[in-house]
Amino acid sequence: MGMFTNTGSKMREGIGSVIGEKTRIKGEFITEGSVHVDGEFEGVLKARCEVVVSAGAKVTGEVEGGSVIISGQVDGNIRAKETLEIARTGKVNGDLSGARIVIEEGSTYHGRVNVEAGAAVQQQPA
Repeated sequence: MGMFTNTGSKMREGIGSVIGEKTRIKGEFITEGSVHVDGEFEGVLKARCEVVVSAGAKVTGEVEGGSVIISGQVDGNIRAKETLEIARTGKVNGDLSGARIVIEEGSTYHGRVNVEAGAAVQQQPA
């Protein structure tokens, strides 16, 4: 899955930030856009749109996004307002929370899953 071929995602709205392949960052990273992690990140990672953790990338800490796609490794809890996907190359040690959760065959996952049905649906005024 490449970031430029993922036409059904919020990533098509533009790449907000990229943490490069040879980059290591520690701390709190918050963006109103999206973030693509190719390197290593430790801390709190929050994006209003999409968070993508590529194969070979590693995140240690909390991950939160509109939608989250994990192809690399995450050691920490993940929360997605919409879809959370762990691809077959993904490895996650932590709790998952989202409106829709997809765990592909071949992936590795340890933790609890909380599907928040309707979390992505906005209520209509009466």
